[in-house]
Amino acid sequence: GTVSSSDYPYEYLEEEDYLLYGLCTKEEVLSFSRVFLPSFYTAVFLVGLTGNVLLFIVLIMHIQKKKKMTEVYLLNLVVSDFLLLLTLPFWALYISQWVTWDILCPVLNAMYTMNFYSGVFLVSCMSLDMYLQIVHACSPGSSMRQRKSLLILAVVWILSILLAIPDGLFSSTRQLHNTSTTCAHDYGQKHLFWKVVFQVIQTLLGFLLPLLCMLFCYSRIACVLTASHTPGSRRVLCLVFTLVCVFFVLWSPYNVVLILHSLQDVGVIGSCEISRRLDYAMQLTESLSFVHCCLNPLLYAFVKKRFRLYI
Repeated sequence: GTVSSSDYPYEYLEEEDYLLYGLCTKEEVLSFSRVFLPSFYTAVFLVGLTGNVLLFIVLIMHIQKKKKMTEVYLLNLVVSDFLLLLTLPFWALYISQWVTWDILCPVLNAMYTMNFYSGVFLVSCMSLDMYLQIVHACSPGSSMRQRKSLLILAVVWILSILLAIPDGLFSSTRQLHNTSTTCAHDYGQKHLFWKVVFQVIQTLLGFLLPLLCMLFCYSRIACVLTASHTPGSRRVLCLVFTLVCVFFVLWSPYNVVLILHSLQDVGVIGSCEISRRLDYAMQLTESLSFVHCCLNPLLYAFVKKRFRLYI
């Protein structure tokens, strides 16, 4: 899928697999997912929910007093991560086969994709916001900046919704050979073409472009901080480095696996054993990427505090 909540082992257990690999059975992958994913999702949901709700309350109180756009960006990131977290209990129930409502499949896929993109876009916006404040000494409280920031936020959410629509439209439930229910993507006759197209779009918009944006903004910030010799600038520099590392560590493994899955879809990778290992890797790396729901808001809240002390 575009952002493969349904890609766990499920989409790779369909008729296409049997034609492509012969009888490539993946029962052990499915068994692993039914044990690992629900428990992991539950843990991420509980930890992430606690952190996001607490930070949401603090931000609401702070925004009412200061009305700065930096806090508004962070509030939107909290909302995005919170909505993404809300899908996890339903995925846990769905994977465990406790709940198999047909409507859940497209709704969960669309919600997940929307909040995946909005979260990544907002992290990029926040790096740009920090860049403007530190490198160009732009006042965060100016009315022009606030209007532009609100426009950017509107674009972020609209673009995220538009990118999520195909994921919802092409998702549907279907029965597997062992009578299990799966949430899969169905692109019709152009199945592989559109599937690969959406995976390429995800890698570009959801990882490479945001990473380049962060590297540019934070490298320029690092140059200014290094040259300033202001007390506390070294600590801020370490935090800037941490932000880039966290983004890269959490998201790069999943995107590498996604590229390998695209190669499998177009027939470059045809081994059944490699296909099984890719399914395991997809589950583990996508689960790792979910950790950002717990880390992002708290990490950025801490960085914002340090930046305010520095400024």
